[in-house]
Amino acid sequence: MNIQQIRNATMIVEYAGRKFLIDPMLAERGAYPPFPNSQRQDQNNPLVSLPISIDNILQNIDAVIVTHVDLDHWDEAAKESIPKEIKIFVQNEEDEIEVRNAGFQNVEILQQTTVFEDIQLIKTRGEHGRGEMLKLAGQVCGVVFKHPKEKILYVAGDTVWCEVVQEVIDIHNPEIINVNAGDNQFLEGGSLVM
Repeated sequence: MNIQQIRNATMIVEYAGRKFLIDPMLAERGAYPPFPNSQRQDQNNPLVSLPISIDNILQNIDAVIVTHVDLDHWDEAAKESIPKEIKIFVQNEEDEIEVRNAGFQNVEILQQTTVFEDIQLIKTRGEHGRGEMLKLAGQVCGVVFKHPKEKILYVAGDTVWCEVVQEVIDIHNPEIINVNAGDNQFLEGGSLVM
């Protein structure tokens, strides 16, 4: 297993001989306006440049996982750069429609029993905030990766610490857990991630 952080939630996970691109935000630094009602209104997003070229990021990618379709997980640059025939996993029908509308043909909704090649991909729930913010932020997911020759990996995605995260840990006993952290917040509403 090898995990390469690209930026924000974007990462490459090499697992059991397969290479997954997770939550691709591939635009150049500053391509998008600041998120509304947030700090750093003087800085456009993304805040940092890609550490490697898009060609290098996409090299030998076997599948893409989009935990939800917020701009910082699935942006216009990703839609333009990723080959339209690549396998893309999404969390629900609503996200599947959005990804298909961007021209992608090989889109699948993650389940508890999804298998890609010989890797089990288990969709997990998350909570992208608390209280009213949870309702506004919408649905998100994480993924547990399992393979007999690898350690169990839990990519929690955009979630705060909550009961459903503890349940995933209790049920799957992951040996490696990757979280999107930094206590990101809007000016009101509290934490969006751990």
